[in-house]
Amino acid sequence: MNSAALNQLQPWLYPWARWLIGQAPYVQVSSVYRTAQYQRQLYLAFLRGESRYPAAPPGRSYHEYGRAFDLIGPPEVLQQLGETWEAVGGRWGGRFGDPIHFEA
Repeated sequence: MNSAALNQLQPWLYPWARWLIGQAPYVQVSSVYRTAQYQRQLYLAFLRGESRYPAAPPGRSYHEYGRAFDLIGPPEVLQQLGETWEAVGGRWGGRFGDPIHFEA
């Protein structure tokens, strides 16, 4: 998935996400909007131990509301982006075991 997928975000969040990704253009967007059904699949996979990253229960994920995106990149880059995201008021999942997750 490329950064064009960011257009699935809430309009007010889109420019902030683009700005963040511009800080490290070699990261990739791996997930943006999710339906409740897909979120449920991810959550159940997480509960079964089949997921490397945590997943919130359906109805509790900011992905379902266009307020979250996941990035793939080197851990040190995600750490730097996470700290930058938090500095501008976002929430980074690295603080709760999900270093690919960014939300607002």
